[in-house]
Amino acid sequence: MNDTNSAATGAPATRPTLLTVICILSFIAGAWGVIGGIINLTSGGDQQALVEAQQRMEEAKAQMGDQANGMMGGMMDSAMEIAQKAAENAKPIGISNIVLSLISLLGVWRMWNLRKSGFWLYVLAAIGGLLVPLVFLGGSMMALFSVGFAGLISILFIILYAVNLKYMH
Repeated sequence: MNDTNSAATGAPATRPTLLTVICILSFIAGAWGVIGGIINLTSGGDQQALVEAQQRMEEAKAQMGDQANGMMGGMMDSAMEIAQKAAENAKPIGISNIVLSLISLLGVWRMWNLRKSGFWLYVLAAIGGLLVPLVFLGGSMMALFSVGFAGLISILFIILYAVNLKYMH
């Protein structure tokens, strides 16, 4: 069906359907990462928007009353802290996103062309993509939650690519 043994058959290797689908999804995600990195890089951390968001957050906490002192208030404070750090580090985060997305795209392109080395580039970029937020945003509960969610998706794609390594050379 998906015969990749080109030496035995004389035919060029064909890319399995699953590999094609996950590569296309990864190309889209990589392009989105480059675009997001450029936006971060050019925005430079919109301080006015951050001040307005902080004011809205304080108003919401005031409306919540006693509930704002509990877990919900802590989550709101954590989210505001992350937003502040993201604004302060917008340029390095943007540069990191662009570089890691380009590494990921190169890895996906190599896997698209059935090259195993692309898998390792992709894994490197995925790990870097999980570390960058922790470096720039800290280890707060909200940051760890967002990294954890992204980590699950990264692990899923790494597993799907690893299943297809047998088709690559």
